[in-house]
Amino acid sequence: MIAADFGFGLVVKNLLSPTHILSIVRVDMIVPIMLMLITRKIVDRFGILILYEGVWGLFSVFAMPAAFGLPGFLKLIPALAQGIILDSLMSLLRRYHRIRFFISAIWGGFLSSVAFFGLRLALGYPWVRVVQLLFGIRMLTGLLVWACGATLALSVWEKIKDTQMVRRIVHAGGD
Repeated sequence: MIAADFGFGLVVKNLLSPTHILSIVRVDMIVPIMLMLITRKIVDRFGILILYEGVWGLFSVFAMPAAFGLPGFLKLIPALAQGIILDSLMSLLRRYHRIRFFISAIWGGFLSSVAFFGLRLALGYPWVRVVQLLFGIRMLTGLLVWACGATLALSVWEKIKDTQMVRRIVHAGGD
């Protein structure tokens, strides 16, 4: 899943980059959100998304220089923060997977964005009027993108939850 997420990002970001749409709406995040939520649902253990984001962050250190707009190993900070936030939220309401997908996606997206902007401010990035405006726009569109990712994750989960491969993974995990 991590490789699919990372590969998808390498291709889609490069395809959409010339349009500058990603400066306003991160449509490239819908599939990665779905992959993260599905991964956590299949292996429903705290720490899975921290590991997922940590590995993704390490990949980005070496192969995606523009990831998070941060240099080198600093990319690991927002990646791990997002993993902790999403894992924590996915641990809530375990019996109600539909609700927890949306809570995790929407609140996780919001809190991850706040954490990311907080990190950028701590590193000395400016908080000028334009950044404030873009933060608001990106936050609003980000919440819509994360909700779309959760909707896609639910749709995919309904299709794969009873497959033999998923049952084997879930059974191996002790559920």
